[in-house]
Amino acid sequence: MFNIALYQIFGKPFILYLGIITIISFLVTAMVGISFYRGLLRFKWHPRMVVVSFFLAIIMTVIGPSAGKPFTGILGILTLFSFSITALIGLSIHQRWMNIRFIWHPIMVIISFILAIIHGLLGILAFN
Repeated sequence: MFNIALYQIFGKPFILYLGIITIISFLVTAMVGISFYRGLLRFKWHPRMVVVSFFLAIIMTVIGPSAGKPFTGILGILTLFSFSITALIGLSIHQRWMNIRFIWHPIMVIISFILAIIHGLLGILAFN
């Protein structure tokens, strides 16, 4: 059976490259958000990048379990959940659904990135 997660590209599994692309996408999303906050970009680019980043993260969540690394997979799902909460907080602030202070959005972004880095490091160690 063909396992796309473990398909070798330059001696490393495909899921490793997809993870790198996903974290770069989330970093670009954060940079676009900061640029909007500083008045350098329009807001419409931040939600678009959120959608792209979540699309990549969901693909990783779907193909990740087939890689056979359960702890790394659980941490990946926890990371996706953390980014989801971060996005919901940001959307709630923007749409004024709830009275949430803005400071919680960047705090959750930092927590999510820490989880993502730990997940990525464990993934790299698991495949070396």
